[in-house]
Parts: sequence; C-alpha cells; structure tokens
Amino acid sequence: MARREIVTLEDDLDGSEGDVRTVKFGFEGVSYEIDLGPANHDKLALALAPFVAAARKENGRRGASSSVKPKELSAAEQRAFNQRVREWAKAQGQEVNDRGRVAAKIVEAYKAAGLH
Repeated sequence: MARREIVTLEDDLDGSEGDVRTVKFGFEGVSYEIDLGPANHDKLALALAPFVAAARKENGRRGASSSVKPKELSAAEQRAFNQRVREWAKAQGQEVNDRGRVAAKIVEAYKAAGLH
C-alpha cells in the first residue's frame, strides 16, 4: 500500500497559504525560525533593514556563535544564580519562594533587565 503525505506551509502570523517560506534569524544568542508569506516576509525585511545594514556578519567560523548552547552551570553556580534572582525579585516587590525552582517568568525578567 502506498502512502503519500502532503505538507502545506501556512504563514505563522496570518495563516495564509501559498508562497510561504521558512525564515531563520537570530537575536541575543537565540535562533528562531518562522514561516512567512510574501507580505509578512517583506514586512520583516523592511523592519530589519536598518539593523542589518549597520550590523557585522559573523565570519562563519564555529566558535562562540549563537548556535552553540550555553555552558551548563554547576550546582553551586545554579544555586548562586537562583539566590541573585530571588534577591532581585524581592527588591522589585515580586513574591518568590526562598527555596525550590524560581519561576521562569521571574528568571526571564531578571535577564531582560540586563542582569546575569
């Protein structure tokens, strides 16, 4: 018995089908992928154009590139990081447990504040 699969790409923003292509990009060390139709592809290209024009291209060598996973923290480093996040969150008036896992949204806010 033969089997045939049909994959239909849809624009991730508006759900349109047709001439959809996958766009890969990176920001702050994280790689992203999004499927876009012509209109949304053009919007993204226009929005990024001034930044791309002023940016430097990576030289292509594998080293400290955005596709490399960050170093895993040792248990002691993770505890120290969690303590810094807890202290910061409390200073911001957020409720955070003194023990256990720190909520991802608090860690994200800590990092977004430029702290690491």
